[in-house]
Amino acid sequence: MCRLELQRNTQIWYEGDHLSLHLGSDSNVRMMTHANELFARIGLTLFIWIVISIPWLMNIDNLLEYFVNTLDPCMNNCLNLYEPERWSELRWLIAGLFGLITILPLVTWQIWRFSKPGLTYREQKSLKIALLLCPTVLMLSAYFSIIELLPFVYEVGHDVHLDYGFEAKYDAINLVYFATTVLWIEFLVIISCSIMISGSLTGSIDVKNANWWRLRVYGFIALLSLLSFYERTSYGLLITLLTITMIESVSRPWINRPAKYNVVLDKRYSSSGEVISSLNVVCGCITGKMPTNENYLTIKDICDDRILQDDLIQIILNHKPKRVNSFCCDNEKFWMELQRLQPTIDVCPIQND
Repeated sequence: MCRLELQRNTQIWYEGDHLSLHLGSDSNVRMMTHANELFARIGLTLFIWIVISIPWLMNIDNLLEYFVNTLDPCMNNCLNLYEPERWSELRWLIAGLFGLITILPLVTWQIWRFSKPGLTYREQKSLKIALLLCPTVLMLSAYFSIIELLPFVYEVGHDVHLDYGFEAKYDAINLVYFATTVLWIEFLVIISCSIMISGSLTGSIDVKNANWWRLRVYGFIALLSLLSFYERTSYGLLITLLTITMIESVSRPWINRPAKYNVVLDKRYSSSGEVISSLNVVCGCITGKMPTNENYLTIKDICDDRILQDDLIQIILNHKPKRVNSFCCDNEKFWMELQRLQPTIDVCPIQND
């Protein structure tokens, strides 16, 4: 048995706010602290959202008039209002949507502040890229869709109706609702693709864990999509399938990149017949003969590089070895910190002969 001696008063993995260590005795308190912080941030954001939406609601008639005139495919008067009660619902919906767009910088900042302490360096970098990429692409896509694409599509459809000799009459509410549906699909696609692509760019997502990320992202997006169209089950299911197909088409070339590390666990039987899986890590910070077997994972100078340390933590979390053997490294402090961070595995620095 090769378990490093633990000390109770050590609490951090390394300086900074990347990976904080808390023992089991205070995990419940930490979970409650996180929950309180989450609810406080959500409550503050919702309050600001409501306050910011009020000015938009006071000017919502002018906004709706502008959008209806933009989407109107007719030169003459061909728009009707068949369901006045839905028009009131639409006024509140559009006001809330513009309020949410207004506080997007606050929302991204709240997500960043809450998530940052619990993420590794690569995950922080991935989240930062996603938070910067998603609002920018969303605003550009929304402008193009509402101002350029949808008016063109409506005009083409109207011309087809006239060619068939129809006297075209359109419901103004349906025109605007269809536009909001398009924007919602764009939002789901853009936020999902931003997560997948940023994760691939930073090395957090590769071909080995792509399916796990698909399950997490597609499952959440499917839930949001189905709940958004719960009144029309078949309609919501079709939109959900279309959304997931679009996300997969855009992100597939990125997330199917080969993994950065070829991890092979060394599995042997103990005297009691238990399978012991070992991760053999070669640091190489000291001179000597370095193992070259495929069962050895070479991460050069891992004991001095924060990013590589994050990579090792992610490898351990993904592959769950029962033992980690280090070779060609004289930085015992690093491996002791790893043992404190992962108390359920055996960390064994092996000295060179």
